[in-house]
Amino acid sequence: MKKKRPDRRAGRGAQSGASRPGTSWHGARRVSEKPTEEQIATMTIDRIAKGGDGVGRANGLACFVPRTAPGDVAQVAYVAHARHGRGRVLQIVTPSAHRVDPRCVHYERDRCGGCQLQHLDDATQREARRHIVQDALARIGKRTIDLPELVTGDSWGYRGRLTLMLLPRGRGWTGGLHPHDDAARVFNLEECPIANPVLVQCWRDMRERLHGMPTDRFLRVSFRLLSADAGAETVAVVVQGGEAWSGGAEWAAALLRASSPVRAVWWLPRGGEAVGLAGDVATDAATVGAAFELERVAPGGNAPPDEAAEAGRYEPDAREALAFAQVNPMVATALRDFVYASVQSFSPTRVIDAYAGSGELTERFARDGAHVVSIEADASGTTATRRRVDDAGLSERVEVVTALVESALASALPADVVVLNPPRAGVAVGVTALLEQAASRGVRGIVYVSCDPATLARDLARVPGWRIDAVRCFDMFPQTAHVETVCVLRPETTT
Repeated sequence: MKKKRPDRRAGRGAQSGASRPGTSWHGARRVSEKPTEEQIATMTIDRIAKGGDGVGRANGLACFVPRTAPGDVAQVAYVAHARHGRGRVLQIVTPSAHRVDPRCVHYERDRCGGCQLQHLDDATQREARRHIVQDALARIGKRTIDLPELVTGDSWGYRGRLTLMLLPRGRGWTGGLHPHDDAARVFNLEECPIANPVLVQCWRDMRERLHGMPTDRFLRVSFRLLSADAGAETVAVVVQGGEAWSGGAEWAAALLRASSPVRAVWWLPRGGEAVGLAGDVATDAATVGAAFELERVAPGGNAPPDEAAEAGRYEPDAREALAFAQVNPMVATALRDFVYASVQSFSPTRVIDAYAGSGELTERFARDGAHVVSIEADASGTTATRRRVDDAGLSERVEVVTALVESALASALPADVVVLNPPRAGVAVGVTALLEQAASRGVRGIVYVSCDPATLARDLARVPGWRIDAVRCFDMFPQTAHVETVCVLRPETTT
């Protein structure tokens, strides 16, 4: 069975690795600079910045130092750029009281880039993530607000998806993740305490069978939890890369026999269409199809190692939580419920669900009687949405649009509520321009779901006619510096 493969080019951006000499990556912008020679200073780390680095000061310059903790006194070798410094720890002179021993063997030994904060206790991590959002809203968005505590779930074993990079080594493959400071290298993954243990076991089962994979400069393999029922977990496997795989069906069938949780195996050839190789791929077409969307979500997520090295810093391959609930099902449920309740507080008769993914919220709004315009640029997402609403008997209430939001929003208005759930880059300038005037077209509320506090704050600064009525932060990615935020906006003129 085949499924159309989405365009992934827009997803490339930051990943692990140092930037090229003479450049600095600050947020999403590359700044041309002439760095100084490396200097050494002893500094006190006072906070955690976006991205997870600790921040100290040397000679009046803010220095960003990975794997440090608030309260650390550290000897740091740093390079001064025009507006900041970037450093590495030479010695922890006085360790912070907030430090703990990392649980994962790869965190220190292999400098794994998948987590940034395993060396901090849970309370300090959560406060750091809350502060990252609050600082961005105040500094970039010009919105001063006292954020409540994060909505939390499990700190370990929470991930329902594990995505690994495979690089050729001799006649075989090395499979794992990048060090946070070296995107050209992949270390062999033995464990991943933030992932559901079943996913790690499936990887171990596959690792014994890496011969016979398609030929390419690199491959990516995703393990996606389909069912988390204890003792009856099921997993879909997606292999991405290669242009030909003559023995793919046989290889996939062997994996199904060897790894009991694996229910379906898919292949996404380079430049081709997704192919169901083995297992219950017909039944899972819509479900597994949503996993294809994840391949375009993360900055640098699809970049080969050499391109990723040029792109700058590592970021996990996570887009919005609503479309990818499998990343952290427990917290994602709380996030979905908050978005749903926020929309229902407006008693809407017409809702625009922008960046709708595979249409889970679209269906939920329609079930409550609203007419929903569901906008998604990825054809695999809109195909899944149409199937979902058809199966639910809701087609008359739902208009599914395959288009960029900036192209489709104007014609979709008016509406009572607009839900925004964009990728990490946020929304286009044209979208915020429309939203700033949307109250005059009957829009009474905007619900904005964000996976990047900086782009959220930037977009809020572009709509000064809307005030924050409510905001919640969801701790979707413990052990990392990433956080999901939902803002509910109302026009400034309303009371």
